[in-house]
Amino acid sequence: MRLHSTINHYRRGSALIAVFWMIAVMGMVVLAGAKALHADTKATRELRGRTFAKRLAQMGLEVARHPAIQMDDGLLHYTTPEGGGYDVKLTTEEARLNINVLVGSGDKVLLPRLFGAWGLKPEQSTALIDALRDWIDEDDKLSMKGAEKRDYQKAGFEGLPYNKPFREVEEMLMVRGMNQVNELRPDWREWFTVMGDGRVDVNEARAELIALIANVPVERVTPLLTLRAGKDGALHTRDDNRLTSPMQVAQLLGVYQPQTVEMLTRIIQFAGPIKRLESTGHFGDIRRRLVLIVQNQQAIWRGELPIHGTKS
Repeated sequence: MRLHSTINHYRRGSALIAVFWMIAVMGMVVLAGAKALHADTKATRELRGRTFAKRLAQMGLEVARHPAIQMDDGLLHYTTPEGGGYDVKLTTEEARLNINVLVGSGDKVLLPRLFGAWGLKPEQSTALIDALRDWIDEDDKLSMKGAEKRDYQKAGFEGLPYNKPFREVEEMLMVRGMNQVNELRPDWREWFTVMGDGRVDVNEARAELIALIANVPVERVTPLLTLRAGKDGALHTRDDNRLTSPMQVAQLLGVYQPQTVEMLTRIIQFAGPIKRLESTGHFGDIRRRLVLIVQNQQAIWRGELPIHGTKS
């Protein structure tokens, strides 16, 4: 009898342990399921946000394309009751450096200056510029520190370089050495274009680019920016002032060396004819930027560019 009681006790204890074990396992399953559901919900929210942000950016582009829209038009900014919206910026494509013109002309000033300011060592800058030159020239002759077909094949890339001018800025990333630039300056795409005649529109160019061209500290560009923005201090409004001559630009920058003034005369313009529409759609904390480039009312390029420092 005592033995039978002990056996029953043991069985009840084993059953209790089994129950606790099953509860623990079920708890782990429920916890894992909850985490999966949370992750799935988060992924769904993010997908939804990306979709709506892009749609809103597209909406902004379509509004901005209308020929009656001005740079300070209120229709370029829109917010939805759900927390989404778009903001459109109208500028010119010539507010950037034309990489094809610079490399093709054998530039030995602006690109070394730019890459040096971004942190490349002189030998790295020279090698990259030579590789850029080898990419766009029509022959297979290797520049001193450049890269031709054999060099790309050794790295596992067939059919490179293309030996013709860049068709779009993103193509530059395929050139040997551009990975260093991409790491140092993830926003490098903002500085280049493959369109236009190579002259930079100083009425639209960023302060850092103007300083680079004139070889002055960026602080020296402040008087030019102040004049350009007008009384309200905001660019792209109706009281903006237009720069009109290289001498005016030189005086505002405080540069009087003949060679610098000559360079400004050669490399700047005051009204680029190629329009650039940048529409940033946002939904929650997600942002997406679409760009449309227009010449003579005809779209010549459309695409999406990353927004650095934000979720996109």
